[in-house]
Amino acid sequence: MQFPIIKNTTTASKLLIFLLLFAFGLIFSGILGMFVTNMRGGGITDITNLQITQICSQLVGFLLPPLLYVLLVKEEPFNYLGFNKLPKWSLLGILAMFTVIPFVAAVSEWNDGITFPESMKGIETTLRNLKELNDSTSEKMMNESNLFVAILIFGFLAAVSEEILFRGVIQQAFVKLFKNAHIGIIVTALVFSAFHGDFYGFFPRFILGLMLGYMFWMSGSIWASIIMHFTNNTTIVMLYFLNKKDIINIDVENFGSTDSVFVIVLSLVVTVIIFIVCNRFKNRRDARPCVSTRI
Repeated sequence: MQFPIIKNTTTASKLLIFLLLFAFGLIFSGILGMFVTNMRGGGITDITNLQITQICSQLVGFLLPPLLYVLLVKEEPFNYLGFNKLPKWSLLGILAMFTVIPFVAAVSEWNDGITFPESMKGIETTLRNLKELNDSTSEKMMNESNLFVAILIFGFLAAVSEEILFRGVIQQAFVKLFKNAHIGIIVTALVFSAFHGDFYGFFPRFILGLMLGYMFWMSGSIWASIIMHFTNNTTIVMLYFLNKKDIINIDVENFGSTDSVFVIVLSLVVTVIIFIVCNRFKNRRDARPCVSTRI
């Protein structure tokens, strides 16, 4: 098959194609999830139905649109997405996902403590109720799914689908739009965090988005950010699993929290150093496809 499938598309046409595909994916994934769960019965809180809905969202809503997009309009679709050789040094990103934990936990605690003015209390209540609903749904799936299914859904599928969408397509589009890799990465991280619809988890997720974005940009490989994303999510899954088995007894939501300012600052400093080291190792020539000026 010759790529792109649609020849001679303008930038505006490509943007329209992507938006239409993304909208269709989100709508169709919701319809498909409801159809399957209605066929099964058991209600929307049934654990299997929750798993089916989540899988439909990841595969049809997040993964299918960017794949179709690059097949339709890119000459080298998989190379464009960053399916290139993984530099060995980029595996330091796995270490960074652990060194950053105390800093992210401190940011999370601050984020959770944000209060709104009295005139906006209704909005605050709505946002907190939404967070509680999302947290309770995720916790139910973590606790009631077997370990393999939980890792598949929250670890593998979430990492692959979200990285291909946000880093593989959206980040590269913003880099081209702003003609600056740093601004593109920051804006993508903002969109990535906002899209999860959790204001009281916005800033910790924004930090994660920055780390994933910079590693993708430096390494030139989507595998680097996928592995980091998988590491982060699977760590949470494992903590829930070990808690459920009474092997450990910790508050997963506050994992890594500390009152030590020194530890928090050290966490940030060490993580930044890891990325500085990676930046020194990176081959700028090999990384150029990740900051492509095409969309």
